[in-house]
Amino acid sequence: MPNYDDLRTYFETSPDLQEAAKRASTVPIVSGFVLDVNPVWSFFYDIENHLSLPPQSFSFGFGHGYVQSSTDFSWILAGNFQDFNPTWISPGYQGYRRRNLYSPVKLWQQALSPFKPMKRFLPVTLTIVHRPLRAPEEAEMKPDDQEQLTQLVALLTEFPVALRVEERPPARFAHTAGYGITAAGGKSGTLGGVVKDLVNQTSYGVTCDHVASFGTSIQDASGTIIGQCSASTVRVALRAATVCDPVDLVAPSPFPSNGPDLNMLDCALVKLSASTSCLQVTGVAKNLSPGQDVALHGAATQRTRYKLGSLCLSYSFKEGTQNFCFRDSIELLPQSRSPFGGALGSMMATVPTQGDSGGWVLTDDQPPRWAGLFFGEDGSRGFAIRASWVHDWAEKTVGQSLTF
Repeated sequence: MPNYDDLRTYFETSPDLQEAAKRASTVPIVSGFVLDVNPVWSFFYDIENHLSLPPQSFSFGFGHGYVQSSTDFSWILAGNFQDFNPTWISPGYQGYRRRNLYSPVKLWQQALSPFKPMKRFLPVTLTIVHRPLRAPEEAEMKPDDQEQLTQLVALLTEFPVALRVEERPPARFAHTAGYGITAAGGKSGTLGGVVKDLVNQTSYGVTCDHVASFGTSIQDASGTIIGQCSASTVRVALRAATVCDPVDLVAPSPFPSNGPDLNMLDCALVKLSASTSCLQVTGVAKNLSPGQDVALHGAATQRTRYKLGSLCLSYSFKEGTQNFCFRDSIELLPQSRSPFGGALGSMMATVPTQGDSGGWVLTDDQPPRWAGLFFGEDGSRGFAIRASWVHDWAEKTVGQSLTF
């Protein structure tokens, strides 16, 4: 797959996707925008570039050894093409992949041409996420939620590029009482891992800002004080009646950081005064790609398997009455313990939960690398911040190189 920087660049250089996001951002129920590689495009890309074998049941029709007849793909292209997502089968294992989003894929074009789709399909799919609809008497504003959804769909129906609209539960920061570490106010989460300043012989635990804020004492699960939070990022709340917009809200500077409108970091350093167990990693994973297999180590759910999902161009997270708009977080998609994906597979998957905030996401290499910092969930999926960003912030904060 393209890495996440490739996806962000594609969005920022696509006038169509930018315009779609601007239109959708005028509707108050919209809570986020996620960008992913179109699974059908990647299916054809892999066949054409000899990254995978074609399904053996397909006949050969275009006169090339691996090229299939367009009629063989009717099961993919019929109906709502942009909604095709073959997740009813649990996806196979996958490490890092990089595919060129600008590379012409003949199979893709040949398969589309007989169907003359009303929309133009890109190698990526932009999904506009909106919060759950409320009954009219529960709505806080006019028009009510269903009227807003109608407005959103109408804005996008005539748009020339295929888009998706998806209703999702609100995302929230994943701290709670009773797991891992505890800070002031009873906020609890996970001390994900430890980094070391070899010059000053100091060790720091890494967790989330919404778990441990600057100056607070940190206790382990037994109630023993193990250190004090020596630094944390300050999150910026989204202004009232503002949509979490990936185009017009002001991006953080320096990059990555937080404010004035968007957040990119939710992390804290705990200067340790007592020894604590920690994960063994060999370094930071600098490049990540959608579909890559990873593992989350959280205090609530322990070690669980995930695939990296969409790039969240902008996504709203709720804490109490406030919303926080985050840029470029990465979805974590729970992996089923069965051969099935989709709704059936989710019944046999462990979903990240409250108390896992601060947990480290590791690649499935042996030995593993640090890929991300888990910080939020919505009951169906998790969200992580890139470890490279957290590690860079920590080194700048401490003023020294930090090892593992």
